[in-house]
Amino acid sequence: MRNIRWLRVHAPGLLILTGALLALALITASGTVGAETVADQEFVARYTATMAKLETATNEMATAIENFDCTTCEAWASTGYNDATRALAELEGCSVSAELQPVKEHLKLALEQYKSACYYTELGAMQYDADNLDKAAGYVQSTIDHFEEVDALGLVPPTPLSALNCLQGDLEHAAQVVRGASATPTPEAPGYGALVGLSGVLLVTAYLLRRRASR
Repeated sequence: MRNIRWLRVHAPGLLILTGALLALALITASGTVGAETVADQEFVARYTATMAKLETATNEMATAIENFDCTTCEAWASTGYNDATRALAELEGCSVSAELQPVKEHLKLALEQYKSACYYTELGAMQYDADNLDKAAGYVQSTIDHFEEVDALGLVPPTPLSALNCLQGDLEHAAQVVRGASATPTPEAPGYGALVGLSGVLLVTAYLLRRRASR
């Protein structure tokens, strides 16, 4: 009887206390979700801006390589390197929800590979070196692999895969041309291989003349 009487007396207070605790829990949860939402929105905004910069630099490098314009290629490779460096620095202090964490992880790895790709692209264009151009193409492929993982998640806008695939192909072709131009000539009758080598020599000559004229 005493217990029943105690409950009757204190029931309203208990209900109020329980309601207050539930409200506090909801407010806390809502605040956490709200903070995560804002952080995710900021991350996606930065991600989108970074992808636009990388796509521009990648397209410009590819176009320069196709035009055998090594000076422009060097400049855009340096720009791409700097863009990736800044994006990585921003990424370090960026917090995201558990849902976007895989995107952040693959983005970090992709940016690191892209930095290396730009470094060796600039070096290959500067020195007209086939090995560095091949290294650059390899790092572009690694960048593509991580960006494919990002796209597969479907949580953020698409990555610039088309531009990267184009750059990779151009780098590989440029490496072949450089190797063909530097190959030791043989006294055999000129055939298809000799013609390819001759075209490579002409391309190297054109490059050297253009580079000299630009300075």
